[in-house]
Amino acid sequence: MPTVLVADLHGQLNDRFPFENGAVWDPVGLQLGALDDDAGVIGVCHEVNGDVVTQALTSGVGTLVSYHPLLFDSVTAVVGGQTPAGRALRLLRGGLSLIVVHTAMDVAPAGTGDSLLEVFGMATIGSFADPGEESGFWIGRHGRLAEPTTLASFASNVSEVLSTSVRFAGESEQTIRTVGVVPGSGSVYIPEAAGVVDVLVTGDVSHHRAQDSMQRGLAVVDAGHIPTERPGVEHLYASVCDVAPDALFIASDPHPWRDVQWKT
Repeated sequence: MPTVLVADLHGQLNDRFPFENGAVWDPVGLQLGALDDDAGVIGVCHEVNGDVVTQALTSGVGTLVSYHPLLFDSVTAVVGGQTPAGRALRLLRGGLSLIVVHTAMDVAPAGTGDSLLEVFGMATIGSFADPGEESGFWIGRHGRLAEPTTLASFASNVSEVLSTSVRFAGESEQTIRTVGVVPGSGSVYIPEAAGVVDVLVTGDVSHHRAQDSMQRGLAVVDAGHIPTERPGVEHLYASVCDVAPDALFIASDPHPWRDVQWKT
């Protein structure tokens, strides 16, 4: 079989999720390694935490494809330790390359938001929320429920489908017909969602943004950063398998929160 280079995989992913369309603040594309390296065994993960690095090294992975970037902030030193730079050093010492998709996948057709709508049984009928400086690409997706429901019932369904605890802001009995989604941390797009949909599903919603949303007449379901991204990551793995059928999914859930039920 011909050798598959990192450049080959990078090109295939770029065709599906053009890296130039990612947000200007987002380091998508090749983050570690060299394009002319042998891609080797390909692994896919949600986020490059320490457990993912260990699994990748022990599984003989040569190239890791991650949804989240490993290095977000400016790096002035790459030294060992329990930090993103320390994990980068471990990958480099192991000869691994790293490709990141993040917002390039978010804004692409059949991207992260489309995958989230799909698990709720809806097709995408429109887009909203520009993640950059008037980039012309949209990170949010919206669809229409087959039948109207109440906000409380819809939130319960979100919890069941995503297998996670959720919270919602809005009136329990208000009618929900149209749904917007911004996987991850999308409450900054509340103004764009208001007037387009009845409810926004996203994660990391603060008190003040929830209050702002309610003032605008928009209900919000906060289902968590990582849980709202999981359907997209599953789609990413399937996309990689289309070009590398033997790709490994490195399962290490980066969701940090554990719920404690309040007892009266």
